[in-house]
Amino acid sequence: MTPRPDDEARTELRDLVATASQRRESERERVETEFWQEIDRLQGRYHGAQQDIADALDVKRNQILRQTKRYRPAD
Repeated sequence: MTPRPDDEARTELRDLVATASQRRESERERVETEFWQEIDRLQGRYHGAQQDIADALDVKRNQILRQTKRYRPAD
């Protein structure tokens, strides 16, 4: 059986969990940004590609437009 934690161990554990959570959030944002930037590039491949992408992702074209605008790099 593992020993009961003291206050220092609990504090350390909370800090480690918070760090892991922050890392997860930053990675999630990075991956989400990369995904929508790639979708933005792909929708220009041919006329009607945006609808085909929406069908493949099972979302509305409007969502494709909103998300690609949101994650579009600032030029």
